Amino acid sequence: MFKKVDFLVIGSGIAGLTFASKAAQYGKVLILTKKNKADSNTNYAQGGIAAVFGKDDSIKSHIKDTLNGGEGLGQAKAVEIMVKKGPRLVQELYNMGCRFSLDENGKFELGKEGGHSRRRIVHAKDYTGYEIERVLLEETKKHGVLISENEIALDLIIQNGECSGVYYFDVNTDKINAIIANITILATGGIGQVYAHTTNPPIATGDGIAMAYRAGAKIANMEFVQFHPTSVYNITIDGRSFLISEAIRGEGGILKNKDGKSFMHKYSSAGNLAPRDVVARACVSEMLLSNSKYVLLDISHCKADYLKNRFPTIYETCLRWGIDITREPIPVVPAAHYMCGGILVNTWAESSISRLFALGECSCTGVHGANRLASNSLLEALVFATRAAEKIKSVNDIKISKEIKITKVAKTGPNFKLPIRELMSQYVGVIRTEEELVKACDVIDKFSQKFDDGIQFKNAESRNITDVARLIIESALMRKESRGLHYIKEYPKKKKKFMKDTVIEKKDIGR
Repeated sequence: MFKKVDFLVIGSGIAGLTFASKAAQYGKVLILTKKNKADSNTNYAQGGIAAVFGKDDSIKSHIKDTLNGGEGLGQAKAVEIMVKKGPRLVQELYNMGCRFSLDENGKFELGKEGGHSRRRIVHAKDYTGYEIERVLLEETKKHGVLISENEIALDLIIQNGECSGVYYFDVNTDKINAIIANITILATGGIGQVYAHTTNPPIATGDGIAMAYRAGAKIANMEFVQFHPTSVYNITIDGRSFLISEAIRGEGGILKNKDGKSFMHKYSSAGNLAPRDVVARACVSEMLLSNSKYVLLDISHCKADYLKNRFPTIYETCLRWGIDITREPIPVVPAAHYMCGGILVNTWAESSISRLFALGECSCTGVHGANRLASNSLLEALVFATRAAEKIKSVNDIKISKEIKITKVAKTGPNFKLPIRELMSQYVGVIRTEEELVKACDVIDKFSQKFDDGIQFKNAESRNITDVARLIIESALMRKESRGLHYIKEYPKKKKKFMKDTVIEKKDIGR
């Protein structure tokens, strides 16, 4: 016997929780999350959420900055929707009880980050994601949303060309079950665990993207993996590299080589406030030039009391590891951080499969293009989750077969997590070559052949990481130019006539 709900949400970050709390007025909502309900990329977002509130700012300016950052691949319509609808929804979060930092006049204290020409980052000190997650979890509780923890989504159920739900593994009962839904929402977050060094938590294994790909959905722009330029060297917490927010550079932080000399002026006129792709490549280049395993991020010239108040999480965490940011620079390295591609959706978050929506980092709305501006990610999730909730209010009941059968189950699939993560970091990182991409693709092919077409039971994450790695490599090989987050040595320049999007469907894979 299977369960049936109106709206099934897979994932419990800002995107999934926002949709769930707003869709609850239209029907029964169930959230499946594979770990604790508060364990998501949202929870670790330090910087903030970008929105136009400053007197010297404008909608036009935010749109321009976002499209410039996307380097020709940003979808203007999607960007306009996000920027225009953002301020009202950020204000709504504040009204719900989100404790954003305020200035002496009681207005939002606005930060500045790379790629933004104005101060427009609304934040709660340096734990913004945690604060938003807290408020949204309370909001879902108010609206009667059911949240089921320790449930691992395995594969989407597709009938008559429509998504009718999901097969999932219940850790508590050790059984595979099915849930039928009128609408299925993938809000599964990022793919960081495809790489050896990542700021993402262990749950970020690209599950939604992999499931959607296997179901036949269109996947776009997977070559654009954003590496955060400043994670602390040699410090991991709960399986993720500790991130130093871009807001540190926004407030005057300076990147220096191991000899203490600043270097960002050599790579960009924007210096330390250059977009992340430029900064990440600059850091890697300086590490190679100096034969060093890290570079230095120095904010110690700022007043100690200010740093302790503005960045309490960063200050206290670094101090526990013996680094006093008020007195000394922080050793940092780039780490896999954010996926700008994903499940291709329209401006209502609808995928190419009927009744299947995708939200947040697992989706590709087109707002980020070839590179994401800092703090646009939380805004994107908030806006398009709200639009998805508006779209589904009059959805019809799905017609399904009388019986849902689990026809084939592979109980013990192979576990390739570690070798794939090492492979991707070595060959598909910040700076790529075509030769190494082909080499990586051949290895991934061999891993892929070890999985059959059954529902993977014990090592579902390994299968998902394998599929996502293959999608990243295939997309990178398709783009014969360097643009945004994709830098390939054989094609170091942007092309005047370039591929707008790299779109892959399951039938396309295979070289």
